[in-house]
Amino acid sequence: MFACMIATTSFAQKIKKSEVDKFTKTKLVETSMESLYSVNFMASGFIYKFDFCIRKSGDSYVMPANILMKEIEKYDENSGVTFLLDNDDTVVLKTNFTGVGGSKFGNGYFFETSFSISNADVQKLREHKITNVRVSYLGGHYDRELKSKKQELVMKCIQLVDKE
Repeated sequence: MFACMIATTSFAQKIKKSEVDKFTKTKLVETSMESLYSVNFMASGFIYKFDFCIRKSGDSYVMPANILMKEIEKYDENSGVTFLLDNDDTVVLKTNFTGVGGSKFGNGYFFETSFSISNADVQKLREHKITNVRVSYLGGHYDRELKSKKQELVMKCIQLVDKE
């Protein structure tokens, strides 16, 4: 029975924060952190990981993210994430933080960043699944195909903050 509970709740997105800013009177809603992908290379013990949440403040959307990669050392103004959608369209999000190095983690780097999402891109992400992800960083990129159970994760998180 315990295994059944874990299987049914492990992908349940939740609202982590829902409050009104007392100074601006703007409503802030944020989901729990979710893992878009996590790849463990057993031989090396290294994990590639992309965790995110969706934060909505008024009509603005932001995607805070924690990225763990072997190659990522630094982000610049061209760094970010590209989502390939199920209709072959793309959503390109540039990092809000540049010139910041990642923290050394094992034999790789852990990087905390945030991506602003335009209203047009929010609309695309509401309506389409993400099939592939490309994380671009200073000196290269990492591509990852998403498992089918993860393809609607961003869509569900956006819908969740929209309902609140």
